[in-house]
Amino acid sequence: MRAGRARRAAAAGLAASAVLAVAAWLAGALPSGDPAPTLRLEGLGSTSGRFQLGLLLWLVATAALGLIWWRSRNPSVLWFVPLLLAPPLASRDVYAYACQGDIWLAGLDPYKLGVADGGCLWTPSVPELWWHTPTPYGPLAIVLSGVAVAMAKFVSNDLDTQLTIAVTVLRLIALGGLALLGWGLNRLGRGGARWLGLLTPLVAIHAVSGAHNDAVMAGLIVAGLAAAASKRRNDWLIAGILLGGAVAIKVTALVALPFVLLLLPPWRQRWAALLASVATFAALTLASGLGLGWVHGLRDTGDLQQWTSLPTGAGMAVGYLLRAFGIDAMSASVTVARALGLIALLLISLYAVRKAWKAPAATVIAACGWVLAALAVLGPVFYPWYALAPLAVLAAVPHSWRLAQEAPRRTEAWTKTRAAVTIGLCFLVLPNGLGLAVLTKGPGAFAALAAVIALLAYAVRARPRRTA
Repeated sequence: MRAGRARRAAAAGLAASAVLAVAAWLAGALPSGDPAPTLRLEGLGSTSGRFQLGLLLWLVATAALGLIWWRSRNPSVLWFVPLLLAPPLASRDVYAYACQGDIWLAGLDPYKLGVADGGCLWTPSVPELWWHTPTPYGPLAIVLSGVAVAMAKFVSNDLDTQLTIAVTVLRLIALGGLALLGWGLNRLGRGGARWLGLLTPLVAIHAVSGAHNDAVMAGLIVAGLAAAASKRRNDWLIAGILLGGAVAIKVTALVALPFVLLLLPPWRQRWAALLASVATFAALTLASGLGLGWVHGLRDTGDLQQWTSLPTGAGMAVGYLLRAFGIDAMSASVTVARALGLIALLLISLYAVRKAWKAPAATVIAACGWVLAALAVLGPVFYPWYALAPLAVLAAVPHSWRLAQEAPRRTEAWTKTRAAVTIGLCFLVLPNGLGLAVLTKGPGAFAALAAVIALLAYAVRARPRRTA
C-alpha cells in the first residue's frame, strides 16, 4: 500500500512539474524580451491570452506541486526533468549570468560594466533595470558563467542557439551544486533532510529552472559544514576550501565561516581551515583576473525598494505614514530602517555564535542556518532564491537554535513551518520574473511592518526571565 502511494505521488508530482514546464513556455522568462515593465504599468489586461493561460497554469501547477510535496515527503528527482526542457521560470537572472560570462571572456571587467555597457548581444533578454549595473557576484560565479558561454560559442555560431546552450550549461552547474548539497545532507545524517532541503518546489523553480548560483553556494556551504562536522582526518582542509569557494560565488556565504570553524575541535585545525578558505578565495580571484569590484555591485543592489526585505518594507510603511501627514521622507525612512536591520543582523549573529560556542554539532549547524536566514530577510533586498541556502542548512537539523532537544510534537511543528515557508516563497515572483512585491507595495509594506512588530513582541516575550 505504501509503495503504491509513493508511486502515485511521484507520478502526480511529475505531472505538476510538466504543467509548470508548459507554463514556462507560455508565460515564463522567455529570451525574446521582458514583458514585466508593460505588465507593471498597464496590468494583466495588457497581456496576451497566451500569457494569461500560462499564468493560470503556473498558479495551479505550483500549488499542486507544493501540496504533493507536502503530503508525500518522498519527492522524486524526476520532478526536475520537465523544467530542464523549458525556459526559465520566475527570474531572468540566468540571462544576466550569460552576459556577464560573455563580457569576461571578451577581456572586459563585469565589475565595472553592466551587460549593455559591455556590449553583450543578449542584453534584451536581461531586465532593463540591470543593463548598466555591474555584477555583485564573486569571481568563481563569473568564471563558471564564462565557461558556459565558451562552451556555447564552441558548439554554435547562432546567437539564439548559443544562449540556449549557455542556459543549459548554467543549469547543469546548478545541478552540480544540488548534488553537492545532497552529499552534504547525507553526511550530516538527518532523516528527512532530502525532502526539506533538496527536493523542494523552491529548488525546482529557482535552482533547476532558474539556475540561480545560490544553488551552488548552498551546496558548498552544506558540504563544508558536513566536512567540518565529520571529524575525519584532513576534512578541515576540505571544509576550508569549500567555504572559500562558496564566498567566491556570493560574498554572503562569509557568515557561515565562523560556524564551520566552530565544528572543528582543535584550534590548530580552525586556523588551518580559515587559511584554506582565504587562500581558496584569493586563488580564484587571481585566476579570474578580477579584483574586489563585486563590492560596488553589492551597493547597487540596495537601490531597489521592495517590502520583501523586512527592514525595507517597514521603512516604506513609515514613509507612507509620514507622506499622509505631508512629510516626504521615504528615502530617509528606508535608509534608517535598513541600518537598524543591519544592527539587528549583527546582534543576531553574535548571539548565534555565543550559543554555538562549545555546543553540539546540531546546534552549531542550526545557528548557522538562522544567521543565513536573518541575513536574507534583514538585508536591503530579498528574493525567494535567497532562501535556498538557509533552508538547506536548517534542513540538516530537526530543531530550532534555541533548543537542542525538543518534544516530537514541537519538532514536527517546526518542520511544518519550514515546509510552509518553502511553498509560500514559490508564489512571490510571477513566472516571467516580475516580483509580486512590485505590484503590492502599499499592502506589502504594512504587512512587513506588522511582521517586524510581531517579531519584536515575540523576542521580548521569549527573553529569559531573571529569578529573584
